Amino acid sequence: MSRLCLRPACLRALAGFLVLALVYATVAQASTYVVYIPLDSSIYPELETLNGLGLLDSYLDEIRPISRVEAARLTLEAETRFDEQGAEKSDYAPLARQILRSLRHQLGREIRWLERNQENQQPTMAVPVQRAEVQYLFSSGERRALRTGPQSGVNFNEGTPLMPNNAGIPTDPGSNEVARVQGWAGFGGFLTGYGEGLVAGPFTRGVTGPPGSDSNRLRMLDGEAVVGLGNFALSFGREEMAWGLGHFTQLAQSDNAYPFLAVRLQNIHPIHLPWIFRYLGPFRFQIFFGQLDDDRYFSQPWIDGEIFSFKPLPTFEFGLTHTIMFGGDFNNNYTWMGFLGRATGLSTGSPIGANTNSRGGIYLKFYVPKLRGLQFYTEILGEDNLTKELPPIGRFLPFLAVSYQAGFYLPRLTDDGLTDLRLEFEILEPNYSIHSDSLYWTYDDMLMGDPLGPNASEVDLQLGRWFLKRYRTSLDLFATDRAPGIGTEQFPGGTKEYSMGSAADLWELPLMLGDRYGSLGEVRLRLAAEYVWHINYTNHDSLRTLALLSFSLTPGWSSLIWH
Repeated sequence: MSRLCLRPACLRALAGFLVLALVYATVAQASTYVVYIPLDSSIYPELETLNGLGLLDSYLDEIRPISRVEAARLTLEAETRFDEQGAEKSDYAPLARQILRSLRHQLGREIRWLERNQENQQPTMAVPVQRAEVQYLFSSGERRALRTGPQSGVNFNEGTPLMPNNAGIPTDPGSNEVARVQGWAGFGGFLTGYGEGLVAGPFTRGVTGPPGSDSNRLRMLDGEAVVGLGNFALSFGREEMAWGLGHFTQLAQSDNAYPFLAVRLQNIHPIHLPWIFRYLGPFRFQIFFGQLDDDRYFSQPWIDGEIFSFKPLPTFEFGLTHTIMFGGDFNNNYTWMGFLGRATGLSTGSPIGANTNSRGGIYLKFYVPKLRGLQFYTEILGEDNLTKELPPIGRFLPFLAVSYQAGFYLPRLTDDGLTDLRLEFEILEPNYSIHSDSLYWTYDDMLMGDPLGPNASEVDLQLGRWFLKRYRTSLDLFATDRAPGIGTEQFPGGTKEYSMGSAADLWELPLMLGDRYGSLGEVRLRLAAEYVWHINYTNHDSLRTLALLSFSLTPGWSSLIWH
């Protein structure tokens, strides 16, 4: 049996695959610059609002991030729908106009490409600062954690209390300062390089960080080289990922952990499949292949996955997800054919010396336009864990440990679209994210899916309101519980943990800062508190609090262009 090299040099070898694509891209008939939008950008809630108002037909938000040029296309689509529907006379017209105006400011460069039919005819250019952001963050209270041992179960720590899906940005208890800068450059009309760096932690000292995490103050949050191949993008690097329907977090892949290094292939704009599959409607997909960290017994395992999202009807979306983790030190007793079998999931082999851990799921989303745009959705995710204590509740899926997420969203609680309501809940199975060996779903010591972890549940009720067509506020009331019995692991004397809390968020649409350069400024505020009984299955309680103040700037400077 051959032994695969699982060191960083092997991942660098994967970059050779990207080099081959560069050669092909030079003769591609159509290509563009692909810059992915950070998941904390206000562009996503703006598009979500337009979608809730019925102004988007092809927005498949189950795969994020999306590119700036795709967000520009969606803006133009919403403007067209606004005119075609005669929405000018609707109660929600003032809000829609304000959001469309904001998106035009944020995506002006890419919108001009599309309006002038120049998406695929761009010269070499550079945008040194696409967005800069500074944050002040204060947190207090004990952080959730679970450590079952180095060789089985799951080991993870919470990044920042009441701040999930924060891309694994390291913080310490007390005051923290975070500075982020994103920029990008495009070469030859087909190759894009983009990145976002950050400095995070207390101003006067370094970040302690949870065990096994990267506690460096200075790090590259995400960054990729992306090749435009017509309507497809092939990339290599770190990219934030969020898969699925959940608003507060996602089951399959979330942005809770630090982005991992991978090769990814996805379509930039939705497409229609050929033949009878055209009736599946607009289609988006993402496929990736990467490698995880060495903070586990099976050091640096491989991971790959795919998501497919369809919208066969204006009122119905569905999708499929699949991910598999395999290999790593002491778990690589296979040939190259065995490697391919595990990577594709077609032949997962024997758990002795070459185990795997898989996830697979399906999600459904329905729209009821006549009920003020009501949306309701559900997602089911299974894992391949199976123990004699686990009943076969997943007989209709190729997995047995099944977790659930469901909810509804009423985007127009009032006719003017200024008030919305959302209810969402999730039930996480005792085997969620764990495994009988160290192939558990974490990266850099944080969970890559739901940040609560196994054998837990949560319910969220959120009320949102727009003020002056510019300021968006929301109040989220939530309750959680976690039981100490996870999979085959039981904490002796452990006590069930449960909590209640609330979070209030305020942000404004990007505001023009003077007329000379057209720069945009944006402010965000988050205040949250939660009381946790028996935190981490112990006999003591914890009051957790969070305060976040953020200011971001999108400079209006012109791009540097070389003809």
